[in-house]
Amino acid sequence: MTSVLTGNVVYDNLLFYMVALCSFIPAWVFLVLAWQIFSKNTWSVGNNENNWVEMAWTFIPTGMVSYLCGLNVVCLTEDLPVRIEAVIKVTGRQWYWSYEISGFEEGYDSVMTDFIDSVDKPLRVNIYDFYHLVVTSSDVIHSFSLPDLRIKVDAIPGRVNQNIFYTDCVGIYVGYCSELCGAGHAYMPIVMESVVPDYKPLGWIPYEFRGINFVKDDDDSDY
Repeated sequence: MTSVLTGNVVYDNLLFYMVALCSFIPAWVFLVLAWQIFSKNTWSVGNNENNWVEMAWTFIPTGMVSYLCGLNVVCLTEDLPVRIEAVIKVTGRQWYWSYEISGFEEGYDSVMTDFIDSVDKPLRVNIYDFYHLVVTSSDVIHSFSLPDLRIKVDAIPGRVNQNIFYTDCVGIYVGYCSELCGAGHAYMPIVMESVVPDYKPLGWIPYEFRGINFVKDDDDSDY
């Protein structure tokens, strides 16, 4: 993670220098051109070239742009920049969702119950853990959408779309299929529960990020 952050800082700083240099060169050219046109001296010195300066402003920007391209290629080819807790495979079906989580032997189906925006088996994730979301479909086009988490991934038969997400509040997130997929389109809600796992006690999480309001207690570390 540290190497990724360092690479981002180098990339941002180098991009700033590139923008400054590319802005300076045309501004200087037009400034000199305007000075020669509007100056009282209507002639310019013929012996004012410098090969080293021309080589510098040619090869330095070229090298910087090449380095930027190299950073982009490395970003596209390297592994995920964060530690992934698990891979969640989501399969859209008419008209329910199926979940498979790496580390568990069997997946399960999440079907709407008699209550609005509720399912029999919600998707449960741990707070502050990153998850790799893999979405596909077994029949028609669906769309896995959780607006509160800013997640919207299309589920297309024969294709796999992906996303990385995490939750920063304990609670229940409700979503829906945002792609018209047939007669039961309105009856396949998405319910995700964000919980504190047993190996991360509640005292480990800052109060402002718990998603609940209560008075701080000295015995909070026991919960």
